[in-house]
Amino acid sequence: MAVRLIPLFGFALVVLSGTASAQQQAFARGEEQQLHYVWKHDTASTQAFTLILPAQTALPVWTAWHSAQAESAVFQQLIRNAQEQFPEVSFRVRKTADGTTIDYQAADQQRLQQAGSWLAQQQKALFNTYLEQHYYKRHGDDNSHLIRPDHVRIAADSSAELLELARTLQRVIVSSASAEQKQRYQNDERLLVVAGLLNFVQSIPYDPLVSADGQRGITFLMPEQVLVQNRGDCDSKSVLMMTLLTALYPDLPQAIVYVPDHALLAVALPRQTGNEEMIRINGKAFLPLEVAGPAEIPPGVTGEKSRLSIRNNQYQYDLLQLAEINSTPN
Repeated sequence: MAVRLIPLFGFALVVLSGTASAQQQAFARGEEQQLHYVWKHDTASTQAFTLILPAQTALPVWTAWHSAQAESAVFQQLIRNAQEQFPEVSFRVRKTADGTTIDYQAADQQRLQQAGSWLAQQQKALFNTYLEQHYYKRHGDDNSHLIRPDHVRIAADSSAELLELARTLQRVIVSSASAEQKQRYQNDERLLVVAGLLNFVQSIPYDPLVSADGQRGITFLMPEQVLVQNRGDCDSKSVLMMTLLTALYPDLPQAIVYVPDHALLAVALPRQTGNEEMIRINGKAFLPLEVAGPAEIPPGVTGEKSRLSIRNNQYQYDLLQLAEINSTPN
């Protein structure tokens, strides 16, 4: 009954040769949840503006995954529940080379068998509850030992809190857009805003978020943490981008795409020039967005590793469930 969990490593910096760096020219934290920026998006005029974070958030501050901590919490609750469920059975938690296990004894062999079956089911249920409470999930199927942040759920739960902030960015992007940008995006404001938000998030300085033990990819920042700390790796920045898009366009299908050692976003938007890379999500064509930066990469353009993985179908994805967002109570 040992729990052996392996963190999901990876999420590398994406830099394309021949591309400019996204242009965050100045950043400062002010009082009362204020974030001050000077930012230039492509051919748009340079803008100075302030974003205001919500006073409170319902989401926890992110903490890095620790298998031993999760295992301890699960087994402490498991032994309490077992003693209540089977008072006639003797239970003992024991550490082994493979992890933690529970020994159990009883005179009644039938109850002993029932306890063994119950323990296996209860352990799985408690572990899944632990993942949900801490915004983790398995990477892959239900039997996977790879644990990662529940990126899509974090974005969905953060979107309402960052709605006003997203609207401010939307106004900045639309008001500063050049005639060339408007023509490029065929006077489609949503396409213009998606491209602008992509550039804004790319311009947030890239940070691999190396954990204290030197392993990459274990640490993660919530969307508000990315903004406050003005840094993030590719999955943290992809979740921020998904959060902003979900706040503004809750009917826009989105997915976080996982290729080896990297994460990017994909949205159900059409090609603009006909030359953009596309990715199949649930049988439909999505436009990839390389959010990591610092390269100023337009929608539909990907790094070489992402491109090869997508073309060779070597990717996984987590699709945003629009119904869940639309059914959120007021």
